[in-house]
Amino acid sequence: MRFYVPPESIFTERRIIEIKDMDEIHHIRDVMRLKKDTSVNVFDGKGKEYSGDIKKIDKDSVVIEINGVVDNKGIIPYKATLYQAIPKKTKMDFIIEKAVELGADTIVPMVTERTITALKEEKRSAKVERWRRVGKAASKQCGRVELSEIADVTEFNNALEASKKNDLVIFAALDKDARPLRSILRDSSQKNIAIFVGPEGDFSQDEIAAAKGQGYSICSLGPRVLRVDTAAIYILSCLNYEGAV
Repeated sequence: MRFYVPPESIFTERRIIEIKDMDEIHHIRDVMRLKKDTSVNVFDGKGKEYSGDIKKIDKDSVVIEINGVVDNKGIIPYKATLYQAIPKKTKMDFIIEKAVELGADTIVPMVTERTITALKEEKRSAKVERWRRVGKAASKQCGRVELSEIADVTEFNNALEASKKNDLVIFAALDKDARPLRSILRDSSQKNIAIFVGPEGDFSQDEIAAAKGQGYSICSLGPRVLRVDTAAIYILSCLNYEGAV
């Protein structure tokens, strides 16, 4: 079994880990029904993972004795930020789960001209918190030692401005000037990569023009029109296949 614990709850000098998060305690005690002396792994979301044995379980905490540090060789040698237009219904949950599994470091929920989902300000924070829980669960399941950042909801223009700090931007859209993803990846050896995926109905012509104005090549994902919940998975899978270029 594998659990997430923030670094401040890991006391390496005393060789103990103390879990205080009530969701994790509930999962350990009531869902998995783990007992004292059960062997578990714990990662800190910052790149370290520990093996240990449960020494105490009660309603307020779980204490784990550290046995050693796990040698994790699954670090992906690039940093990918996914700027994802918010789709309808619960598709964003699925996109976040799979993007985390495929190595996205940061996922930025984005509002574009054709974004259909209307998120009122008071509901945005609740949605983001839900997406962060989805991302954390995906990290636990897939063996990552770092938590992906799920950023606050942002507007398209702000996302476009923030993406300037990256070495490579993959702006996926339906456009006559679009270049194949393969050629964009193989022309580059950059390690800080931004990915833009639009909503149902794609980016607007004004948004595509704005991306071109930044000097970004518009990216084609092949001869078929991919669903919004397929596009990011496709791009991240290709990045993994190319071995981070």
